[in-house]
Amino acid sequence: MSSSTVRVALRIRPLSPQEHLNGETECVTQLPGVPQIVIGADRAFTFDHVFASEVGQEQMYDDSIKPLVTQFLQGYNATVLAYGQTGSGKTFSMGTGLTQTEAEAQGVVPQAISEIWSHLEKRAQGGLTYSIDVSFLELYNEDLIDLLNPRAAVGSRGPTIREDSRGNMVLVGVERMAAQKQSDILEYLHQGALSRTTASTDMNRTSSRSHAIFTIHLRQQDRRSSTLYSNGDAAGENVGMDGGPSIVSKIHFVDLAGSERIKRTGAAGDRAKEGISINAGLLALGNVISALGSVTGGDRSARRTPHVPYRDSKLTRLLQDSLGGNSQTLMLACISPSSKNSPESLNTIRYANRARNIRNRVAVNFDKNSSAELSILKTEVARLRGELSKHKLQRRQSAAALSDSSDSAVLVREVEQLRQRNTDLVQRLNIAQRRVMELENDRDALREQVAGMGGSVHSTPGLSAGQLPAEESAASTRPNSLFAESDVLSRSNVLETIDRELAEQASRHENQIGSVRRHYESKLELVQETLGIVQKERDVALQRLANAGTPVSARTPSNASSQPGSRAMGIEVQPAGTPTRLRIPSRAGKAL
Repeated sequence: MSSSTVRVALRIRPLSPQEHLNGETECVTQLPGVPQIVIGADRAFTFDHVFASEVGQEQMYDDSIKPLVTQFLQGYNATVLAYGQTGSGKTFSMGTGLTQTEAEAQGVVPQAISEIWSHLEKRAQGGLTYSIDVSFLELYNEDLIDLLNPRAAVGSRGPTIREDSRGNMVLVGVERMAAQKQSDILEYLHQGALSRTTASTDMNRTSSRSHAIFTIHLRQQDRRSSTLYSNGDAAGENVGMDGGPSIVSKIHFVDLAGSERIKRTGAAGDRAKEGISINAGLLALGNVISALGSVTGGDRSARRTPHVPYRDSKLTRLLQDSLGGNSQTLMLACISPSSKNSPESLNTIRYANRARNIRNRVAVNFDKNSSAELSILKTEVARLRGELSKHKLQRRQSAAALSDSSDSAVLVREVEQLRQRNTDLVQRLNIAQRRVMELENDRDALREQVAGMGGSVHSTPGLSAGQLPAEESAASTRPNSLFAESDVLSRSNVLETIDRELAEQASRHENQIGSVRRHYESKLELVQETLGIVQKERDVALQRLANAGTPVSARTPSNASSQPGSRAMGIEVQPAGTPTRLRIPSRAGKAL
């Protein structure tokens, strides 16, 4: 859903012959090249479109109304709202009067009907199906009258306004006429114009004494086959699928009664009551426009979402979707350039200027109650429900069949990994023990060698100390004794170093053996706990199968063969209902 502002087009009618005779002058000036006017001496206003008195009906339609009709054909709701002082040319511009027979004088409504029908006829040749309904309402003295069926209001309450679950306005008791060709729509427009209430006042000989709303309802659906989509033009334009979504849209052409002053119109009796009712409805409409404009305007203090008085008048209730709702809206403000009417013209301009601040929330209207849409959605829901049920059944079956085997396979893999780890640790321990034994043997051999060397120093064969001269004996024995003492000391230091290294290695090996033993014991405890959990789950599954009426022996093998690999691995699983114990033969019992 996107946002769209209310667009405003200002149309200035030419001076009437009577105003020329009275010598009245123009007080409104249009600035060249820009949609801006100046009223009086210094009051300037800017709008989306400004049409001077010399601009014809066709140009006004092409510039301001045609884009709105295009959006209506795309599925958006649209509204054209004509507002202005009495005698300012609203009915002439809208084309809802009885005097416009020439083609160049046709107003907005006949031109829009012609364009809508020609566009739909072109699209119908490509596979589009559509239907058009028409309604024509009149709000006279706060009473709704169906102009296409005026006799229905006699003796009844007439049409009423209701609100649906989505907050949209719904008219109850309004006749919607189906149109089969363009002339049917124009005939309904002429019929409603004949039934509309008009009267003569001092300011307008054919013054409208009521607000009129002419509505065209359009439903369209593209039923072209999918083969056209794949074999059509490369851009993929104007192609669709069978049973495509239905789009419903409506366009309102609102011809408001003109605001008037009783002093100038000379109204009396019923005409005066009508003027009061008209002004009351327009006042309520002005309050709604002011409230909506303050919400989206530049005043931050007023953005607290003030109350919008839609319920003050039936007119504002009818236009609730057009102002602040789901509709592309254009206000056509009609003014008189006469200096005598400058106060009323200034009020109309201010009225229209406030309407430019209104933002509507617009969206393409897809028919959610379409039979094609419902059938597609129901088929999809049924298919998804079937797939979901099938998936749940398969999941239950697979969970019952694979729970035991999958858990057992996981435990078997964990046991094999622990066994392999234990074997590796035992091999490393054996290697370390052999190394310790080798080092101890080397130490003993070094000690024996040192002891032998110490004794040979004093027992040299072939010559004793007494056979040498005293000087030579003393000189020879001194260095030998010193050499022997230093050699013994160095070898003893080596032995001490070897002892320390052996002690340190023995301590490290003992620590490693202890850590390996603790690690292996923790793993064994974890495996035992896991086996206990699996055994409980298996007991629960067997109990469920027994409760379901399926013989347990048909699905669960006996305890002796339930775990075919357990005996081979040395794992014994106890029967259901008995404590679970894990028996694993210790291959490294001596090492540990």
